[in-house]
Amino acid sequence: MKKITLAFAALLLFSSGCGWLYQSGAAENGTDLSDSEIYVNDFSYTNQHEETVTNEELEGEYWVANMVFSRCPTVCNIMTPNMASLQGDLETEGLDTTLVSFTVDPEFDDPEQLQSYGESYNADFSSWHFLTGYEEEEIETLAEESFLSVVEPDQESGDIIHSTQFYLVDPEGQVIRQYDGLEDDTEPILEDIGAVQS
Repeated sequence: MKKITLAFAALLLFSSGCGWLYQSGAAENGTDLSDSEIYVNDFSYTNQHEETVTNEELEGEYWVANMVFSRCPTVCNIMTPNMASLQGDLETEGLDTTLVSFTVDPEFDDPEQLQSYGESYNADFSSWHFLTGYEEEEIETLAEESFLSVVEPDQESGDIIHSTQFYLVDPEGQVIRQYDGLEDDTEPILEDIGAVQS
């Protein structure tokens, strides 16, 4: 019953088009999700260096997550540069925050492909994991249950429908805020992270 309710809620929250999802209601300064009590599911995936990354390793720190894929012809070409800008600004502000990008195309995006993809955006891999090493069904479930989001193939375009949000996760693994990943203004995220880390 819970899964059905979450799936229905996700469908209400999202509108689709061009192989991606834009979550309505994500104000420029972010949307508070702390009352929703959404927690990231347990996971053990592989990053661009073929290292295992788990949710347990991220416990005790704030981290920012999103969903992309290297063959994405549309929104990922905006989201990933925005995440790279966020990484640079976090470093400038002295805010120690890990970034996690889950690929929604795990069959194609192996570690080597994701390393090449990250390098093309000058990602600093010391604090940014590009994760793969799971089946398509696993990322669909993770998106639905952990981020109230949807991952599914777009049969008409051959694209993959996925969220365009950035998600702030707290040290207990709760998703507490979301931001428009197509927005290049990093200040709202920096302010929120600075506030919770102070």
